[in-house]
Amino acid sequence: MTETVLVAVIAILSGLIGWMDWNNRKERKSLVNTIVARSSDELVNLELADKTKVEVNPPKTAEDLVPLGDISDDEFDEHVLGKE
Repeated sequence: MTETVLVAVIAILSGLIGWMDWNNRKERKSLVNTIVARSSDELVNLELADKTKVEVNPPKTAEDLVPLGDISDDEFDEHVLGKE
């Protein structure tokens, strides 16, 4: 019985420490944004930038690229300009 209570207390304390750490990081980020911003508009932009996720597209491989000297003018017009 005492072992389960001890395990429960340890789990609750670990969760509390994790939550406090997460909350402190969030507050520190907000404090740094407030210190760095020179106006209220900048502060809004900094907080929006923190909330925005950036998607990175993988670079094209060498298989996707074709040297310009290897294609004809018609193929160039078809692929680049969209003409057929």
